[in-house]
Amino acid sequence: MRVDAMVAPTAAIGLGLFAILMEHKSTVVDCFSLSGREGILAAKSELTNNGHRQLPPRRPFSNSYPRRDGITTRTMLTAMSTNDDFIDAIVEEKTPGLALNEEENTSARVRKRDFFKEALRNLASLSLIDYKWRSALFKKNEAERLEEEWMARMMGEDPAYARPMDADDERRGPLGNAEKSAVQWLQSVIEEEGKRAQRIAESDGELIRPKDLSPADEAGPLSELERRAVRFLGEISDSEVERVRSGTIRPKDMKTRGPLGEAEARAVLALDMIVESERIRMDQSRRRGGEVVRPIDVPGPLGEFERYVGDIMRAERQRAKDRDANEGNLVRPKDASMKSGLSEVERKAVEDWERIKKEEEERLLSLKRFLRERRPMEADKDSSLGLTEAFVVGLLRGPKLIGKVFGRVTELLNSTELAEQDKGILVQRRTISEDEQDSKNDDSRR
Repeated sequence: MRVDAMVAPTAAIGLGLFAILMEHKSTVVDCFSLSGREGILAAKSELTNNGHRQLPPRRPFSNSYPRRDGITTRTMLTAMSTNDDFIDAIVEEKTPGLALNEEENTSARVRKRDFFKEALRNLASLSLIDYKWRSALFKKNEAERLEEEWMARMMGEDPAYARPMDADDERRGPLGNAEKSAVQWLQSVIEEEGKRAQRIAESDGELIRPKDLSPADEAGPLSELERRAVRFLGEISDSEVERVRSGTIRPKDMKTRGPLGEAEARAVLALDMIVESERIRMDQSRRRGGEVVRPIDVPGPLGEFERYVGDIMRAERQRAKDRDANEGNLVRPKDASMKSGLSEVERKAVEDWERIKKEEEERLLSLKRFLRERRPMEADKDSSLGLTEAFVVGLLRGPKLIGKVFGRVTELLNSTELAEQDKGILVQRRTISEDEQDSKNDDSRR
């Protein structure tokens, strides 16, 4: 057999050895014939009448195919002939390096997930410690306040307080009610977050949202807010999906309206009322021969707005007349003879201000008594703080005392001797006071 006839098998074997020597690669040689002649598995040379026919030069080309475990590269060696074109061999190169990279990426994602879970668990543990400290502090302060309030009531005194919310129901004003509501809400949030942190710390670092807490004994304000927000967004999403499926253009035309449909329906209703009132106004203006008809003459939102503004303008004109009648003294809207929207607003604002002012005045008196009862020099004179405060207060009061003494001495130096008439009056008054004292003593003896 001639050497040229062995070119195809030799080329295939050479490519296989070269692929084996490459790092992280495996080569699979799959030889077959496209023409299917004689069912050969290896490339052969075709015999002719004159003996063995020399194969034409090969032309390799390659293509890449994606696989689950990497990239497979097929290199095809073709031999061009005048009679037949056939593939001598297909060298399939499998690269497992990308599969290893995918495994590394998966393991990296797992490590990151574990890291974040551990970090979340640690944060939950710290939050749980903070919750226990805050809860204990709140309970301790509340217990001390209730104890002091009880002792003051037992002694027949009004309990002293520093915060607006600690006043009783009769003296508590807008600031106290607002602070009490805010503190109660904050306490509920702290309790809720403490329970959520405890569940996260006891779990495998899983993220627990406020809405995942039990509505019976764990849910709080944040849980309710998140549930409402999720429900609202879910209703919008469901209504929009249904609107797209049904081919409805406007949300308000849906059979079952969502939040967007309800909002659009209310807006369209208000606009329809305005349009209808304006249509009626234009129709009346046309019937009157072009005479202008004001919105206030037609029922509708614009008419109500014009009436409100008109009342304010008339009240302000009347207030200007009242000021002229009051010798130029300012007349406030709430004191005007004609009432309007501004007068009502000012009246309510003044009432609230008076309530706040009265509340703060009472709290100031209570705060002074509260601080006086808790001063170290009053509560414990023999303590270090009590002695220090007494010394500092003495130093601060010293110049004031010296000033008073100096003023009294100056007054005595500037004084003059009394006249004889004034001396007689003093002697007479002293005699009268002595006689009254003697009579009282006699009455007491009897």
